[in-house]
This record gives sequence, C-alpha cells and structure tokens, in this order.
Amino acid sequence: MENHVGERTVNIFGKVFPRDAFMCRLFYLSFFASFGSLFPLLAVYFKQLGMTAAQAGFLIGSRPIVEFLSGPFWSQFASRFRKQKLLLLFSLGSLVLFTLGIGLVQPVTPYCIVYVPEGNKTCQTMLAPAGKIIRGGALGMLKETLVGGSTKPARHRRQTQNPIIDKIIDLSSIDSEEDTVAGIAPEYITRDRVCNYNEENYGILVSPPHSTRVYRQPAVEQSFMLLLILICLCEFFSSPALPLADAATLHAVRDNPAEFGKIRLMASVGWGLAMFIMGIALDYSDTFRNHPCPAENTTEKNYTLCFVMCVIFMLAAMGLASKFKFDDDVPAPGEVHGLVMDTREAEVSHVVAEKARARVTQSEGGGGSENSLLLAMKALASMHILLFFVSVVVMGGGAGLVFSFLYWHLQDIGGSPVLFGILSVVNHASEIITYFYVFKLINKYGHVRVMYLCLAVNFFRFMALSILDNPWMVLPLQVLQGACLATVWSCASSYISLVAPPHAKQHAQYALQVGYHGIGKGIGSIVGGSVISVIGSRTTFVIYALICLVTCAGTFGLNKLFKYEGIKYGAGNFEEEDMDIMGLLSAKKSLSNLYISAPQGVPMARDGKITDAFNATTVVNANYGAIAQEDPTQDAYDRYVSTTR
Repeated sequence: MENHVGERTVNIFGKVFPRDAFMCRLFYLSFFASFGSLFPLLAVYFKQLGMTAAQAGFLIGSRPIVEFLSGPFWSQFASRFRKQKLLLLFSLGSLVLFTLGIGLVQPVTPYCIVYVPEGNKTCQTMLAPAGKIIRGGALGMLKETLVGGSTKPARHRRQTQNPIIDKIIDLSSIDSEEDTVAGIAPEYITRDRVCNYNEENYGILVSPPHSTRVYRQPAVEQSFMLLLILICLCEFFSSPALPLADAATLHAVRDNPAEFGKIRLMASVGWGLAMFIMGIALDYSDTFRNHPCPAENTTEKNYTLCFVMCVIFMLAAMGLASKFKFDDDVPAPGEVHGLVMDTREAEVSHVVAEKARARVTQSEGGGGSENSLLLAMKALASMHILLFFVSVVVMGGGAGLVFSFLYWHLQDIGGSPVLFGILSVVNHASEIITYFYVFKLINKYGHVRVMYLCLAVNFFRFMALSILDNPWMVLPLQVLQGACLATVWSCASSYISLVAPPHAKQHAQYALQVGYHGIGKGIGSIVGGSVISVIGSRTTFVIYALICLVTCAGTFGLNKLFKYEGIKYGAGNFEEEDMDIMGLLSAKKSLSNLYISAPQGVPMARDGKITDAFNATTVVNANYGAIAQEDPTQDAYDRYVSTTR
C-alpha cells in the first residue's frame, strides 16, 4: 500500500505506518529483545561459573569502554567505504557468533560436595568426584540434550551416571546467616567446611552460591581470560550496529524527526518483555540433562535458553536490517549520536534554552580548526559545565552498578528470576512514561535543578537497596530507577546540545556519550564489582549513595558560589547576577540607550549584527531534524549568536 506521496505503508489495526519506519520499529524490538534475553543476566551467569564480583564487573564493564574506544575507527571506516548496510549485517553477525562463543566457555567441574554417611559426627560434608562432565558450557548441554551421549535410555543414564545424586548438596544452602555477606562470591573450600579437603592434593577449590558445582580456581581464571577476549572482540566488531541502525532510522523519519524517539521506545518494550519471559522460563530451568553434580531442590539455573533466545532474536534483527535503506544522505556513524540528541532539543522551552546558551556566548571560539577536540573542550571548560558533566558521570556509574549487580544482590537475599523479569518490566514501563513528561519537568525547573533531583533520588534509592531484606520490596524502587535514568539522559543530552557552540557540538555530544555510557557505566561496573568482592553489595550501595549525596551538595554549593542559580525559570527574566556573567553592562545604566530586549527578556548589547539579525526575514537552520520555531525572534537570536562567534 502507498500513501498520497507514493511512499509504501503498512496498516496495523487500522493505523498506517510508513514501511521504512515500521521496519525500524520491528528492528529495535528484536535487537533489544536479544539483549534483554541475556545481557542483564550475564552477571549472575558469571557468578554461577565461580567468578567473583570483581571478575564479573570487569567482564561487563569492559563492554561500554571498548564500544567507545572503537567508535572513531568504525566511523572513519563507514565514511570511507560507504558500505553501511554490509557493515551493519557484519556487526550483527559478529554479535551472534561471539555470543555463541561466550556460551561455550565454562570451567570443568571436577568435584561435587556430598553429605557424609550417617553416623559420622565429626564430619558433615566431603568432596566426591563429579559425574560425566559436559564440555562446551550452556550450548554443550543443549547439544547433549538433543544428541545424547549414550545408547542407553535417558532415564537409565541419569540413574547410573552418578550414584551419589541423593547426597549432593549446594554448600551455600547450609550456610548460616551470620556467615553470609550479600554480594561476596564464590565460597572457598576449606578443611573446616569439607572434611576430606587437602589443598596440596586438590588445589584451590571454589563453589559458587546457588550451585552444586565445585571448580578449580585456575580453571575459573582461565575461563575469565577467555571470556574477556571474546567479549572485547564481540563489542569491537558489533559496536557499529546500533549507530548504523539509528542512522537508517533518522533517514527514514527525516521529514518528521520527532518520530525517532517514539520509534526508539520499541527498544524498551523489547528489552522489558524479553527479560520478563526469560525470568519466568528460568524459574523452570533448574534441571539439567547430564549435570556433573545433579541434585534435587537446587537453585542453580540453566541459562541455555537465554543464549538460544538471544541468538534467535538477533537473527531476526539481521533479517529486518537487510531491509534498511542507506542512501548518500544517510548520516555517518560518527554524527549519529549528536543527531539523536538534537531530535528533542526543540522541546526545551525558550527560557531554559536561553539560560543554557548564555553561559557559553563569551567562551565560543571559531577559526579553521572546527573539528578540533581540544578546541571543543576549551569551549566547554567553564565551571558550571564541568560540574554538570561530573554529575552525569556519577549517575552513569550508578547505572552501571545497578545493571551489573542488582540481580546479583537480589539473588543473594532470596530473589528469583521471576522477580528479575517483573523488575525489568516495571523499569522500562517507567522509562516509557517518563519519556512523554520529562521535558515538562526540565522546562519548569531547568537542567541543573533536575540533575540535583536525580542525584537525590539516587541517594534515596541506593540507601533503600542496602537496607531492604525482602527482594520484592525493590519493586517501587524500580519505578524510580526507570524514571531517574530516563530523566538524566534526556536532561544531559538536551543541555549539552544547547550549551555547545556549533564548532564544538559534535565533540561535546560524543564526550557526553563517553562520560555517561563509557566511563560512567564501564567504571561503575568495574569499580563496583571490585568493591563488592571485598565488602559486599550492601556496603557498596551505601558508599555510592554517599557519593551521590556529596556530588549533589558539592555541585549545588559551587554553583551558588559562582552565582549560577540566579535565573528564575518561567519568569521571563534574568536576574542581575546573570547579566554580569553574560558580560553585559551594569543594569544600573540606562537600558533604553544601551540595550534592546531579546527573546524572553534577555538583555543584549545593541550592535549592527543583532539589528540585522532581527530585521532579517528568513533564517536558515542547519541543524539536522530541526523543528521551526514559532517565535521569529528566537531564530533571529540564534542567528545573532552564530554570527558573533
């Protein structure tokens, strides 16, 4: 079907969508459903492989760091060869292959822990050789399930494989509450706990909580190094996928850029629903075919289904990506992040926008080095922007800490995968609702005050996480999490788009991406995991909450010191202290002779440039996806600012 301009359309339940934009919706649904099926659960999966929180945090935190380190390379590659669709399909295929590789890596299980024969009062548990060892990790178990490793009936194999099945136990199940610290894993085997253990004979052994397996620590470390290599390679080769998909989507909605955000909401829908389904499925996946240490009533989970569903959804995303159109006017991958941020810049009210822009009118520079990152950093090297950037990085650290270790912590206090799925739905539903109202909050209170609010919410949320013993009580906190993280990114991206001069805008937006997603989330996972492995998750949450409190109080105090909070939003006027910062003449002088009133009452010095700007009848806005301003004086002001740089 075609519309009145000859564009192909799709009719769904009576609503007509442009075909290209509809394919983009399905892509985001499938692509993020693939991520939601596996990646939020990777930390607890690594935990089940016998790894510490520090190792798991390093594996997860390395992903965003590698992504942004590889970004400039792929941007240059795509711009030079102009094979965007081929590169997109290659990136998605790499994600499939390396995800399968990650599922294949697992240390060998040499031992199990069993109850000793009845009547022995001096020894409660002992080591016993494991049954048949399944190599190949989660996918090896799937192969064994489908192909089988013996001609004997399956039921007979289960009975004869390991004669001690009724005596195998999960060592963490007999730990007292006094001996358990949430977040610290795995448990080291000692002679006090296992009576026949001897380090000279067995080596260093570890047993993860919620698992009957016992691993040799060197084998776990070898698996960690191999997984680190696979994850880094996976992220390097797959990192162009999302920017290229965003570029295709921006091209598809080039006539109505505001639609981009609504299309991108399908990412939250896919992630949340996939995680919800996986949570329910994992609650019924506590049995394994040919498990080396089979036991009844175990809390160990079989993550094979997560890897399988991740691959299936990603293959579906590859099929949808093959329908994308990449014309010559499709933006380059290096420009995509900034263009995405610009799609909602018009939703910021004029009053708030003028305050943000006024801060950089005196620091803007130009010249021939428009693409110089150093010049961009100099243009933004003002105290209030640096303080705002620090707040964004701190919030990104909390996002990385929660992504990596929220489920890890909840599992230790009794949370189940069903709870994880429900939490994911609540989180993403909150994000979607926040999307439609966040700029009302920003326009009422301003970017800086909204950032104060987000830091305060994070302080309350992490303090509550550290105190709660009932994992289901975390549900209300997930509402705050989704709303808080969505607000932070909307606030930060729109603020940076406003304050950055045109010659520095692209670099400033990339720096924001690196600060929040790269440094914030990456370092949050790595440092958070290292701290958790030493003092536990509860104390780590308290420390991060205090960091948020100190950041909130510190930025507020410094902004007051530098008189940055002098603007009353909605009043339509700047206070006198803001006039001074803008470098204007004293307000005590005669305004009628020295000033004219710019939009929203911003006092500006009269000169020939601004007079010409306000007398101009047409203004060309070069911003991609810009929406025409209803107030013509706003365009005149923008033109004046651009001509005075």
